[in-house]
Amino acid sequence: MSPTSVPLTYILLLFISRVSGKLIQTAAGDDVRFALTEECKTGKGTLHHQPMDGTDQLVASLDGVWKPGPGYINRVAHSSDSLILKRADFNDHGYYEFTCNYKQRGELDELHVFLPYKVVAPRDEGAILPCRSVTVGQAVKSVRWRRDGELVLELNPPSKQITYGDGYDESRVSIPSDWNQRGDLSLTVKRAQLRDEGVYYCDVEKTEKHRSAVHLHVSTPSPPPPGSTSQPTTTPTPSECSDWSWRTFSITAAVFVIVDLLVWLCWFLRNRIFNVCTRSFGGGSSEQEEEINLKSVTISNSDGHLCNGTEGGGGTEEGRESDCDQHSMLKSNGNPDFTHN
Repeated sequence: MSPTSVPLTYILLLFISRVSGKLIQTAAGDDVRFALTEECKTGKGTLHHQPMDGTDQLVASLDGVWKPGPGYINRVAHSSDSLILKRADFNDHGYYEFTCNYKQRGELDELHVFLPYKVVAPRDEGAILPCRSVTVGQAVKSVRWRRDGELVLELNPPSKQITYGDGYDESRVSIPSDWNQRGDLSLTVKRAQLRDEGVYYCDVEKTEKHRSAVHLHVSTPSPPPPGSTSQPTTTPTPSECSDWSWRTFSITAAVFVIVDLLVWLCWFLRNRIFNVCTRSFGGGSSEQEEEINLKSVTISNSDGHLCNGTEGGGGTEEGRESDCDQHSMLKSNGNPDFTHN
């Protein structure tokens, strides 16, 4: 055996033993729980992290209680049955090995850290959380959706039975009925509410295990920014209505006054123009009219005297009749200047 064949064989055997361990998949920022066996609950022990570069890091040590190792201060906690690695990041990729009371557990836990897919859904609308995995040629044992560690939906493919978690039912969540043919195990959340926010995990138990995560964020309509041009329609207050009525009344009254003044002015000018025209073209002045009237009276009186024989006292009857006839003829001809001497 060559000197180089020993390390290669060791690495190959180590790789085979690692992939046979437990696979832990978690979203970046979430806590990781490593289950404790009875040997690792009391006494002495260690948890080591073996990154992909082959180095070794002490995560925590047990000496009655579990304490964080260098580089993991404030990142390690424990419960009665788990050792907790807080706020997982991408540097936590790799294999984890317990040695408790001087005995190796024999299995390595493989940790895979990934970023969850982010989905934003408006409130009261539907949201689809994607989860796709190869199902053809795979013996799918179960499909499980969890939110923050609590069950949302679980499918048992052999029996086709679906189990819902607390607060969920078929009217709220579902997966495609033809998931086996399409490899689509996406979760549909109907009428999303603020309480539905969180990180959802899709775990598929099959020949090759699959885990994915989706971070659901439920948005709410934001109020309009201050000073925006669009303002809600408001009903005028009583004071506004009163001001509007007085303005309308004042404007209406002013219009009527102006119209009345214009009508009066037109009437006045029309009459003035008519009188001027009548005096200029209607047949003389008032003095002329008075003179004509006086002459008419004089003629009438003279006619009376002449025809009745009260003036002149002389002449024959035939002469008087002749004069009366001539006077009547001249009068009928419309001579205003006719007088009898």
